[in-house]
Parts: sequence; structure tokens; C-alpha cells
Amino acid sequence: MFKKIKLSLALIAGLATFGVYSCGDGLAELNVDPNNPTSVPVENLITQAQQQLNNRMWSRGINAEWGMLMVQHWAQNEYAEESRYTVDGNDFDLEWLDLYADVLNELNVAKGLVNANDGLSAAQKANQLAVISLMREYTFHNLTDMYGALPYTSALNPEESPLPTYDSQADIYNSIVANVTAAVNSIDAGSAGFTTGDAIFNGNMGAWKKFGASFLMRVAMRMSNVNEGKATDVMNGINAADLITTNSDNALFVFDANPDIANPLFVDANIDGRDDFAVSDVLIDGLNAMSDPRLLVYADTTNSGTYVGMPYGLTDGEAFDLKSTTSRPNPAVREATVPAIMIDAAEVNFMLAEAYERGILSGNAADAYAAGVTASMEYWGFNDDAGAITAYIAANPYNGIQSIGMQKWIAFYTNGPQAWAEQRRLDVPALSVPAAATNPVIPVRLPYPISEQERNGTELGKVTSNPNDLSTKLWWDVN
Repeated sequence: MFKKIKLSLALIAGLATFGVYSCGDGLAELNVDPNNPTSVPVENLITQAQQQLNNRMWSRGINAEWGMLMVQHWAQNEYAEESRYTVDGNDFDLEWLDLYADVLNELNVAKGLVNANDGLSAAQKANQLAVISLMREYTFHNLTDMYGALPYTSALNPEESPLPTYDSQADIYNSIVANVTAAVNSIDAGSAGFTTGDAIFNGNMGAWKKFGASFLMRVAMRMSNVNEGKATDVMNGINAADLITTNSDNALFVFDANPDIANPLFVDANIDGRDDFAVSDVLIDGLNAMSDPRLLVYADTTNSGTYVGMPYGLTDGEAFDLKSTTSRPNPAVREATVPAIMIDAAEVNFMLAEAYERGILSGNAADAYAAGVTASMEYWGFNDDAGAITAYIAANPYNGIQSIGMQKWIAFYTNGPQAWAEQRRLDVPALSVPAAATNPVIPVRLPYPISEQERNGTELGKVTSNPNDLSTKLWWDVN
């Protein structure tokens, strides 16, 4: 069903064992602790960082049990605390620690190894550093769009900054723009990058350049409501030929059939045996109202052969009473090898439509909107052989930002973090706070994790007096 870039299991070989041991005489060999290798191939660090990043962003915690709930794609059908916004710093501690320690730290080590490798040509070294920089900024971007202010400048330097200071989200965004721009401009698409270990693009530097340019557009568009001048400058500096505008160029991390490195939504449902999510009535009713064929692949039918959405944000008992009669997610969206979407053609075309609509760039917004809808439909397995996509666009025509926001909300299904970010920015669709909610508004940020509250509380206290705050909007969220 899905267009995929195959991820060979060989690329994952370094996930469990990082050591490369050199053998001299017997005494030297006895001094090597096999459980604490001193030499780590940089390719293994890249693979590990890519896998950990996408595993975490596509996980039950950040994706299913938060992002997709906040945009009301899914509803909980038994344990419904998150649907009622009953969370605090204990709930997202692992996610914070994993992204800093297992992703950003590994990329930091990898950067040092690449810089120290005198065996690389100047072009290959620049390309490898560009890949590392793009992954680093992408990780920080995901973090800041969940939390706001973060340790950024002084992060990952425990000797000099054991208690790192926090940077404002505005400053982080400005740094991301500068670093991503520099990385994209430094790429030599005709030279090698990582010849092994790159599980996203298999060393294709032209693909990394497209990823970087498209990611830069996402960053610019997200800041456009609060700093349109800078966003305009950034977008006008992007080479249109470098953008991801067709599904063949999508930036995907394809998970493996091995349960240890499979899609985490597959692991949750099929290995761990969890059955905690139904498709919400908000999504099912919305797709039915638009005669949207994606309902067929987004949701599964009930035992009666119909699609029945779960009302969103019920109490535990109310949800459990409806559990047996409401639609689960289609098993196809939770298969082991279904990829994490880092950025794709549908999103880029919708961003272009918005930029054209607002006069940030010159172009036809309706055409870009149609291209975004088409890319999403085709990604989910539909084609226009019988004019089905053309007919759908005609029935749901371009109507400014409202139509872009609605189609983004639909296209971001299973990509909870990005769906949540764009729903906060555009406020489309308009969603209601459930009657049983314990927070007065739909959360617009994550609570800071308990480990940070306890270990770095002084610095955290400089940016918030309430680390469990769910209601204060992020810097770019001004609507």
C-alpha cells in the first residue's frame, strides 16, 4: 500500500553491538572490556540515532498516546487519562531522556569522529557533517515544538555545563534556520556521504539536500505568523528544485520486520497486545462528510461491517462501555514495516499552497493544494485512473487557509507530532475540549519531564514557574 524505501537489516547491525576491537598481542587483548568498547564506528552511531529518533517520534508515548489524541484522530477506549489531559512531568520523562541521550548525544559523538577522520576527502567530510547537522536540528526542532524553551546552546557539554541553561524557542528557531541553511549549502550531491549506516537515504546526498530544503521550509512556515519577514527571507532563499514535491522523494524511515526494530505502533498492538485506541468520531464523521476514501485505510470496520467512531475524551468507564462497538485503526497503518514519515510531498505542497495564498511566495495556491491532496491520496494507495482524486478535489475545492489546514490534518494521520503542531498553528479543524477534561484548553505544550524538574530545576525555573503547564502557547502559536 505504501511507497517505501527499503531498509536492509544489515544497516541495523550496529544497534546491539557497537564495538570494533583491534587485536595486538594477547596481553593487550585481555585489557579490553567487551562490554564497554572504546572504538565506535561512526556509521553505527548514525544508524542508531536514526532508528532511535524515529522510533521515539512514532512511539506510543509521543505519537499514539499524545499527538494523535490531541488532534482527535484517535480516542482512548479504556484508559482515557491522556484524552482528558490528565498528565504531568512523570508521563514524558523517557521521551526527553531518549532524544537527548540516545539521539543528540550519539550525533554529537559522531560529529567528533567525522571531524577527526583524516581519511575522508573534504567533500565527503562536509557531506557527513551536513547529515549529522540536519539530524541534530531536526531532533531539536521536534523537541522545541513539544516543550518550547530547551537546553540547546549549552546542551550535550556536561563538563562545561552540567546544568545546561535554557534557550528561548525564538533563539532556537533562529539557530536551526542558520544551521540547516549552512548544512544544505555545504552538500555536494555528486560526492559520497555515509556509504553505510544511513538507513534513511542510503548515502544519497541529493536526497539529503531535498530533505534539508523541505525541512527548512517547515521551520520557516511554522514561524511565519510571528516573524513573517524572516520566514519570507528563508523561503525565498530555498531552491524550488530542491524541495520534496513527489512521493518518490519522501523522507521515510522504514522500520524492519524484526520486532526489536519494528514500527512501534505494531509492537504496541501486536507484540505487547495493547488495544487502547479507537478511531475517533471526529475523524470518521469528518471523512464521511467529505466522502474521503482515506477512511477505508485509516480505520477498520466494526463487527457489524460499519465505521463507528469513538466519542473523544470520555471517562474510563464510558469509553470501555463503547470499546466493543467502535472502529479500531486499520491494521495496515500499524504493520511492522510501515515507515515513519519525516517529511513528505503532501506536506511540502500544502506549505507551498499556504505560502502562495499569503503572498510569501509567488505561485498558484489552488494548484499546490491539489498537488498536496493528490500526493496524500497516492501515498495511501489511491490513484486517479478513474478520476477519483480529481473528483474528490472538485468536491472539496481549494478555499484558502481553512482548506489547507483541513487537508493537512487528514494527511498527517499517524504522524501525531506534526498533526498536533499544525493544528496548534492553524487552529484547523476547530476541536472541542471534552466535558471530562481536567485542563481547560486542549494542551498546547508538553509538561517538562520530572527528571529535568529534579536535576536542573534552577535553570528550568528561569523559563517557567509551572513545569506542568499545558496551556501556555509556544512562541510561534499566536492564533
